Amino acid sequence: MKLVPLDKNESYWLLDEELIDYARAFEREALATYPSYDELRATIATYAGVPPEMVLATPGSDAAIEHLARLYAGNGKRTVLPVPTFYGYETILGRVGAELRPVTYDMDDDEFVFPVEGTIEALADASVIFLCQPNNPLGCPIPDAAIDTIVAAVHGTDTVLVSDEAYFEFSGRTMLPFLSALPNLVIVRTFSKGFGVPGARVGYVIAAPERIRALEAQLLMSPIAHVSSVAVQALLAHADEIEARRELVIVERDRFSEALAAIPGMVVYPSETNFVLVRVPNAREARDALLAEGVRVALGEPMTRFPDAKRLLADTLRIAVPSPEDRIKVELTFNHSLQKSKSVVTYAP
Repeated sequence: MKLVPLDKNESYWLLDEELIDYARAFEREALATYPSYDELRATIATYAGVPPEMVLATPGSDAAIEHLARLYAGNGKRTVLPVPTFYGYETILGRVGAELRPVTYDMDDDEFVFPVEGTIEALADASVIFLCQPNNPLGCPIPDAAIDTIVAAVHGTDTVLVSDEAYFEFSGRTMLPFLSALPNLVIVRTFSKGFGVPGARVGYVIAAPERIRALEAQLLMSPIAHVSSVAVQALLAHADEIEARRELVIVERDRFSEALAAIPGMVVYPSETNFVLVRVPNAREARDALLAEGVRVALGEPMTRFPDAKRLLADTLRIAVPSPEDRIKVELTFNHSLQKSKSVVTYAP
């Protein structure tokens, strides 16, 4: 049985065969020599529109997050974390001994609401705040007004503001315009989502040069495989073609969302990412029914350990956007599964 991988937010069908061929067309030296990252840094800097000294390539954005956590959150430093968020944050911040100040999203008329007031209150004496923009697993963006309020709150302070923009290519949302006036801003991105190469394990950080140097000092020597570096540079050379493919994923996301929303008993939340979050009756049963048909999706509730955030994610499933060929299979399985349930689940605080 063919497995359809929709549980890890992988854009598994974004690259066509021609683009894949570009990524794997590397010379012998990519295997036989240690990498130099000057060219990779320069290529990423050009793509991001910043000077090379403000860029650091990392072995995936997870590594960037971990080293930022060690620098700014480790050993009991106060850390603000709007939740739910990327589950890796809770793991990484716990590992480095951060003093976590979780602030939970609200809900209003089946819409997730960023907790602006609670976040500002939590920022008092905080060393760092990690924002996921747009949010994973919720799929929604942090509104511009909330961003402006947070920027004003940390401006002129020592609090580091980390903007995790893993889904930047899908949302177009970035805090980069604030960077020149906000030296305590750090932006984290990845090629895993918008370029469809999570297996390459390449991410990058954009920040003031002194923060880049401090972060670079934390990395191992030659942390990114040479072949991964070459592959990413090749894909960046074809960024326009990848953008066209990415638009197909966005179109499919909207079609998928509309089809799921038409199924009785299902709530589909708006998304600016490569996945959608849905709330269904008996989410575990629906997850298992999909898995029996070879479709892997992720339960939302286990993605956090904070009780209020768990309640927010009760009976939810996070589903990466399937290919057009796989979409019908997913929709039919959902239909069949939900026909067995007569209840409609809504969030109850």
